[in-house]
Amino acid sequence: MAIDGSFCLEAELERFLARCPKLGCIPRFVSLSKKGQMVTEEEVVNLVAELFLHPNYTIPLLGCFRPIVRKIVDRAVALLRMVPNLRSDSDDRTKEFKEGKTLREAENVDDEEEVDSVIEFYAKSGRGLNLHELACLAFCRALDLAPFLLGSILSYFKFAPPPFERILKEGVVFELSKEGGTHFLDAARISYRLLLMEPEVFSKLWDWSCFLDVVQQLANLDRGDSADFVKNMSDLRWCAIRILLVILKMSERANTNFGIEPKEELTCLLRWEEFCQDVSLEKAGWYLESSKSKKFSSNGKFDLEHENCLPSLGLGSLAVSSLQFPRD
Repeated sequence: MAIDGSFCLEAELERFLARCPKLGCIPRFVSLSKKGQMVTEEEVVNLVAELFLHPNYTIPLLGCFRPIVRKIVDRAVALLRMVPNLRSDSDDRTKEFKEGKTLREAENVDDEEEVDSVIEFYAKSGRGLNLHELACLAFCRALDLAPFLLGSILSYFKFAPPPFERILKEGVVFELSKEGGTHFLDAARISYRLLLMEPEVFSKLWDWSCFLDVVQQLANLDRGDSADFVKNMSDLRWCAIRILLVILKMSERANTNFGIEPKEELTCLLRWEEFCQDVSLEKAGWYLESSKSKKFSSNGKFDLEHENCLPSLGLGSLAVSSLQFPRD
């Protein structure tokens, strides 16, 4: 957006493609960008709704299309509603999908088919649960950057399983293969991140007791396993404990009751903070943009608090959200 809060769809589409140059090779993005001032909001929403779910593009989308991001998320949710199975991955995957990607691996993929039709790509390969976890990651990032999207995100969970469905479904964690541990850790981290952002909402939305099982099952890790596996399981147990502290409204001192050593606690915390840093640069950019707006306002040319600016900053719906989800 411009520093005066104005929003030009054509300019923001160009800015988005400049931030994500690999998209410039995809025909439908090229076609739409060539329309210039003739491009419509509906066309942009339909173009990027699935792309919102791809880990590489969620944050740039939120940064460039803030005034219409609710419509983008609502469209993505509507498309996800049509996926027949978001609760499991197919057992008879082809070799190409035999293990499924972790969230970190998905971020390193820019396959044109996967980028162009994210939902179809995962649904056709029988990886509905992987798709669900990508969606939950996108919602985490969206809620972190735009809290007014809570209502849209909750509409997804009206038909979708909880973000920790993999943990519920698989059950006994210690029987997992070393490769499977990373998927469990992804699910736990996403779940904890959502819980921290809206504890009063998400704590009541699902039964979190499975994380007590996780803590108990991982109490005695076999240090003979590979270093990466032990690290992942340590982080998983740490996340499970932190979730229980929030759900049970326990103090930080209760941490010692779960037997985590101070050194392990610190290293897990640092890795957790690294996981949550994905939106930091975008927030910094928004802060600088806001500073420019305030400076512009001090010159008497623009009022940041003007009601016409609220939708652009995502503030226009805060009152509605607070009415729907009152705080204790």
